[in-house]
Amino acid sequence: MVRIALATDDEKTISKGHFAHAREYIIYDLNEETGELVRVESRSNPLGAVPDMDEGTHAKMSAAQPGIPVHGLPKYEWLRSNVLSDVNAVIASGACQTSYNYFTSEGIQILFVEPNTSIDYLLTQITLAADEEDDDEEESGDDNRGAAWGTDKD
Repeated sequence: MVRIALATDDEKTISKGHFAHAREYIIYDLNEETGELVRVESRSNPLGAVPDMDEGTHAKMSAAQPGIPVHGLPKYEWLRSNVLSDVNAVIASGACQTSYNYFTSEGIQILFVEPNTSIDYLLTQITLAADEEDDDEEESGDDNRGAAWGTDKD
């Protein structure tokens, strides 16, 4: 099973900008055996209401919640531990180098698409890719799905 987080502000499209500041994540499970996608839930992201301090917009942090780091590696560690602890992949339109390095070092695959890409379109593409992978495996007899989704930390 692969758990995928889609970074969104409106539940219809991928949000513009850094995935750590999306208002929410729509979580899907991909059954690698059947290629079926199942919506698990929508998760609110407390960092979605906080200005992105890593982009140089050093606004006052009155909107920040106590105990939530708003800058650098601690911010991404908090996001991983408190919001995205169970995901294997994130689909977003952007990330800074620090967040990308941190999440990928944790075994999370980050996939980039254009901002405002339709979530329905992405779900169709994921399902088609899973179906094609199954067809390829039947022909070759190989099973390398885990590697394709970055579920291994090695």
